[in-house]
Amino acid sequence: MMAVEQLCNTETDNTFSARHAKQITATKFSRAVAGYAEHANVQKRSADDLFAKVKSHATGICLDLGAGPGVNTARLQVLFGTTIAFDLSFDMLKHSQARMAICADMDALPLLNKSVDCIFSNFAVQWSQNLPHLLKELYRVLKPGGVIYLSCVVDGSLAEIKTAFNEVDSQSHVNKFHTLVQLQQYISAAKLDVSSLNQTCYQDSYESPMAALRSLKAIGATNQLSQQKRKGLMTKHRLQQVCAAFPLVNERAIVSYQVAIMELKKI
Repeated sequence: MMAVEQLCNTETDNTFSARHAKQITATKFSRAVAGYAEHANVQKRSADDLFAKVKSHATGICLDLGAGPGVNTARLQVLFGTTIAFDLSFDMLKHSQARMAICADMDALPLLNKSVDCIFSNFAVQWSQNLPHLLKELYRVLKPGGVIYLSCVVDGSLAEIKTAFNEVDSQSHVNKFHTLVQLQQYISAAKLDVSSLNQTCYQDSYESPMAALRSLKAIGATNQLSQQKRKGLMTKHRLQQVCAAFPLVNERAIVSYQVAIMELKKI
């Protein structure tokens, strides 16, 4: 049986808004446990591209950062001597098959210096409240010569959803993501060496705009949309307007993710 260690960090200078955002993120992903594996199609393709970079002779300790329900953890456990599933959502980790897991905040990594050989993170670090700091922390916990296999959603993602909502009002209804240039600057500041880095567009196709919007809820990626709904902006009539304005391709609703796929190393 998997043992999950749940850590609570003492607050220092974290603001209420940051804490609240973390709580929302954890809650959304916990609620998405049941439908995550079925709907996380783009995440699966991104993970496959990351695994293509992992060396077949991989050994040592691997940290699966943002492990979710453990889909990638299961594959990593075959490659590495020890794999640690790490996630903010306790419910997600409970559904994984990880032999070792930690439930904690990635922005306050409870790990020792130079304690892991590899870090694998797919579709997770964009939820960090301080990505420059997180990358420096990844450098800290990585052993010299260690490798990071990382995918990060970047600016330009969910363009179709943004277009649809722009027809309804001027509010921002999608999460804001870092640009690729910003990401490269953060990597450089963290003193990580770039072995490879490329931006890839992954797309999912749905039978209707409503199905596309529901897919985001099914994977827990609806923080901004949910906040707008709670403010009373997302009435049934407005939702119908959004669906009518959603751009279609061959009568299908497309959702696009711009994703940076990278292999980084600690020299």
